[in-house]
Amino acid sequence: MISLFIDTSYHNIIVGIYRDLDELCCLIEKNDNHLSTRLLPLIETAFLAVNIPIQKIDKIFVINGPGSFTGIRIGLVTAKTIGWALKKKVVILSELELLATTETKKKYVLPMIDARRGYVYAGLYDNMLKVIRKDKYIEKEKLLSSVYEKYKKEEVDILSYDDIENLKVEEPKINVVKIIQKHLNDEGQNAHQVNPNYLKKTEAEEKKDQKG
Repeated sequence: MISLFIDTSYHNIIVGIYRDLDELCCLIEKNDNHLSTRLLPLIETAFLAVNIPIQKIDKIFVINGPGSFTGIRIGLVTAKTIGWALKKKVVILSELELLATTETKKKYVLPMIDARRGYVYAGLYDNMLKVIRKDKYIEKEKLLSSVYEKYKKEEVDILSYDDIENLKVEEPKINVVKIIQKHLNDEGQNAHQVNPNYLKKTEAEEKKDQKG
């Protein structure tokens, strides 16, 4: 089975091509404000590198959040367009779960994305990517308090690309194969059914709610 992997929701743009669990190509570039013009050429470069036409893919894996609202939208639109054009299923994955693929000696990993104003996107996973606490948008101090009530600090590795105030974090070293292995047999969705998972409303939506 040939799979295409796309992640544009956070720190990096990642495009990978896999045959079952064999990584044929994985291109990683720093994400920036030019994502919309960079993603398709990067996908084209990946397929040229492995000498496989894009029509040969069997499944598409795409990160649908949380992270940058714009980044999530661009990645999803691209995955949905390819899926619709080729009539292929799309499997949605969590950015936090991808960060949790980082190899660690700790029992648990707590991946975080800074959501500003003292809030984070976070989830708690074990080393086998089992979800211990579901991904959520939450106040950082409330999250840490609830996690450390149940788990010892020395058992938990906090992962983030962000500098989070008053918190020691480890930089993620993601392993795309690990997350694909977990979801390899997921059936996936019709491209039209794929939606983002922002975990919170956009600022425009929040302002609209406040106005009533």
